[in-house]
Amino acid sequence: MTSAADAADTATPLRIEGLGVRYPARREPSLSGVDLAVAAGSQVGVAGRTGAGKSTLALAAAGFIPRVVRAKLEGRIAIEGVDAATASGGALLGRVGIVFSTPANQLSASKLSVREELAFGLENLGVPRAEMDTRIDATLARLSIGHLADREPFALSGGEQQRVAIASIVTMGTSVLILDEPTAQLDPAGTAGVADLLAELARGGTSILCVEHDPSVLGRMDRCIVLDGGRRVASGVPGAALAEAASVASLPAPTLVRLAQAAGIDLAQAFDEAAIAAGLAARRDGREPDRAGEGATVATAATADMTATATTDPMPAWAPTSSRPPVRVAIEDLVHRYPSGIEAVRGVSLAIEPGEAVAILGQNGSGKTTLVKHLNGLLRPAEGRVVLDGQATDGRSIADLAATVGFVFQNPDEQLFERSVEREVAFGPRNLGVPAAAIAERVTSSLAAVGLSAERATNPYDLDLSRRKLVALAGVLAMDPAVLVLDEPTTGQDADGVTRVGAVVEAMRGAGRTVVAITHDMEFAATRFGRVVIMRDGVVVADGPPERIFAPAGVDLLTSTGLTPPPATRVAARMGLDVVPLDAAGLLRALGARG
Repeated sequence: MTSAADAADTATPLRIEGLGVRYPARREPSLSGVDLAVAAGSQVGVAGRTGAGKSTLALAAAGFIPRVVRAKLEGRIAIEGVDAATASGGALLGRVGIVFSTPANQLSASKLSVREELAFGLENLGVPRAEMDTRIDATLARLSIGHLADREPFALSGGEQQRVAIASIVTMGTSVLILDEPTAQLDPAGTAGVADLLAELARGGTSILCVEHDPSVLGRMDRCIVLDGGRRVASGVPGAALAEAASVASLPAPTLVRLAQAAGIDLAQAFDEAAIAAGLAARRDGREPDRAGEGATVATAATADMTATATTDPMPAWAPTSSRPPVRVAIEDLVHRYPSGIEAVRGVSLAIEPGEAVAILGQNGSGKTTLVKHLNGLLRPAEGRVVLDGQATDGRSIADLAATVGFVFQNPDEQLFERSVEREVAFGPRNLGVPAAAIAERVTSSLAAVGLSAERATNPYDLDLSRRKLVALAGVLAMDPAVLVLDEPTTGQDADGVTRVGAVVEAMRGAGRTVVAITHDMEFAATRFGRVVIMRDGVVVADGPPERIFAPAGVDLLTSTGLTPPPATRVAARMGLDVVPLDAAGLLRALGARG
């Protein structure tokens, strides 16, 4: 006979009560008093700034704390009625799965093909071979990675690896699925595909807890909680929760939520671009009163407030510590072939002038990272050449090129190795022969620019992924490069982190330095870079200012490359405006000018 408790566990497979987590040697808890229930077939998003406790919540909910990750846990986590803190790994096997933000932490590194990687978990569950094949084929199709089935996982791009990592957990068919920034390395099309997959899994009864920064994923959740300082500060439908967090915890609201507020629509529709466009049009035309009851249009207080939010930047800006001549970058008919025979870059030519900031966009696997790795000699051309300030890189060592080109990898763990943040940031300039006094100055200014001044003595690996990325950025800034290459610099960053990276880009431009960045963050690319290059299948298919690249006439091309215009640009297009605003402030200014 089924008990009431059993019935409750079936209806709510994930239940968290009074959760508190404190890591060793940390004075403050990472989580405190968190309650959460995720019903069968429900999707709950988790948002918040860096360090709010989101990843800790994911680890605890999946039963990794304290069994795998050492920490003191208070409260109770029940997965289908099983106490996650005290249960054996075998008791949780098949009940809960977790997807990490970095595929290197997920993939086994022991399998020679994607298909074998997906089979690994099923083998541990004892799934029969025929059923394994059926599940694997279905998951490959769901994530549109069937063409990767026979590829070696670590020969794939970062975004492709992430989709394989997601597939490896989804194919196990657990009743509870925990995801920690699952779309951080994906292009917009891949992100939409994952959101579609989660919705499909929820319809099938899976309970989903998803930690995310991406509003396009959070907006698809049934409910969202926002953490700040380890405590829950907001909860509700995504738009309302994110707006509440902006009010009570000064967390910047996403663009669409801010536009929905300006439009005066129900925040349950905050991610409905058609509803936002209609609301903004009504307010522009004076057909709805302002919330304050003064009949103001969008051109008044709302516009001023959002413009201030978008332009105020109290963070310390990086400044060069030496004067150096500007460097022109020329890529001439570049071709790169990997030993497997794959031609990842096929005849690309680009000229990048000193002081330019160029964003390179494209779907996962389009050749972006392969292209930029030629700038500092990490890869060498099969054909064509790369020229820095009139001198070809052929025959120059990576160490020699590093004095000119600073490269921040997509995965910071590939370039961090020192035992403290301070030593890590000092390593580059020390190897360039910079005097000790100048190194100290560079370390201080670089850490201030990325907001890590208080972490000088911290081991980088005691920081979360987003802050490790900032450590890597600080280390490259301390080398005072003439050319800065950034590979997905905003991955996993909260709004403050994105602002800091953007301020660095603008400071480099102001100093006459060159910035080349790969990014899947369309708003970041549009607002911080004066030039956008689109790649597809190893070639450049578009090149120009963001106002032209993201204009309505270019939507079909963007779609063919797995990209979309920024949110404000999409809303403006729905309104039929003849301008291309790149962010919320730009759209509201455009409406004000027409008011």
